[in-house]
Amino acid sequence: MTATARFKDKVVIVSGGADGMGAACVRQLAAEGAHVFALDVKPDIAGALAAELNAGGARVEALKADVMDEAELRAAIATVLDRTGGRVDSLIIVAGGSASGLTADIDLAIWDRLYKLNLRSTLVACQAVIPAMRAQGKGSIVTMASISGVRGDPEWAPYNAAKAAILSLTQSLAWEEGGYGIRVNAICPGPIASERMLATISEAELEDYNDATALCRIGRAPELAEAILFLASDQASFITGASLVADGGLTARTSQPTRFYHQRRQGQHRNPA
Repeated sequence: MTATARFKDKVVIVSGGADGMGAACVRQLAAEGAHVFALDVKPDIAGALAAELNAGGARVEALKADVMDEAELRAAIATVLDRTGGRVDSLIIVAGGSASGLTADIDLAIWDRLYKLNLRSTLVACQAVIPAMRAQGKGSIVTMASISGVRGDPEWAPYNAAKAAILSLTQSLAWEEGGYGIRVNAICPGPIASERMLATISEAELEDYNDATALCRIGRAPELAEAILFLASDQASFITGASLVADGGLTARTSQPTRFYHQRRQGQHRNPA
C-alpha cells in the first residue's frame, strides 16, 4: 500500500478541521482521495478550506460543530452518516484546548470546562461513530492526547489531567471495540508551531521551546498530520490502544541540568542556525 492510496474513497471525519493540525490532516486526506468532513466551531474557516481543496478536485465538506455542545456534535456526525449511507472509516479528533493556573488556586469552572472541551467531547464523538463502525466491521479512531498527558506541567494541571484521561479512555475503547474490528489510538504531540501557539508566546519563549527538543525546533502541523494519518490508516492495522509521542524528543530526557544541556545552550551539540 502506498501512502498516496491509504485513504482513497474512505470517509473520514476530522473534528477541529478548520486550522492547525486539523486543517493539515484535512489537506493530506484530500490529497490521498478521501471524502473528508471537517467539523469545527469556525464554519467559515472550515468552509473556505473546503472550497479551496474542492476547486482542485477534492471531496471536502465543512460542518459546524461546537464540541462543547453535545447535541450539535452528535447532529453533525449524524449528518455525515446520513450523507454517506451510514459509513465512516476513520474519526480523527483534533478539537480541544488548554488553560493555565496553579492547582491550589484554579477556579473549578476552568477545570470543568477543560474536562468538557477535551475528554467529554472525545467520548461523545466516539459514541457517535462506534455504532456505524461496528455495523461495517471496521474503523479507526485517533484521539488527541498530548505529552502533557504523560508528564506533569506546572500550572497546566486541568489540561494534563484531561489529556491523561484521554489516554486511559483510548486504551479502554481499544479493548472494548477491538472485537468489532475497530482500532483506537492516541497521538501525543509536543509543541507545534500553530498560529494560536505562536500568537501567545514571545521570541524568547519560542527559543526555549525549540531548545527543549532533541531536534532543536518545535514541530509543524503537517508533520503531526503524517503521524496522525499513519495511525488512522490501514498501515497501522495491528496497532491499537497505543499512544504515539511526536514531540521532537522533548520527553526523551529527564530534564536534569547536565553538562550536555548547558553546553548546548551555549551553542554546542547543534547545527549552527
